[in-house]
Amino acid sequence: MANKHSEQACKVELRLLWTITIEELKQGLAKQGTKLSEQEVKQLMEAADADGNGIIDYDEFITATMAMNRMNREEHVYTAFQYFDKDNSG
Repeated sequence: MANKHSEQACKVELRLLWTITIEELKQGLAKQGTKLSEQEVKQLMEAADADGNGIIDYDEFITATMAMNRMNREEHVYTAFQYFDKDNSG
């Protein structure tokens, strides 16, 4: 039983470590060369911070990343479709 408790405590601790504040988001975006205004960073934070607590936690980060990947795939599929739809017949 103690082992299971230790495992759960470890998971909680890892979840607390795997968070992103708005300042960390700004720094990370800047390191990647992304130039966003203060308002755009706030909007990005608000979009990813599902529970509104001012921090992006691990689950929120994964959810936001998956959503972005899905949108990118849909955009690529649409672009490919437009390329092959020469007569615009849809």
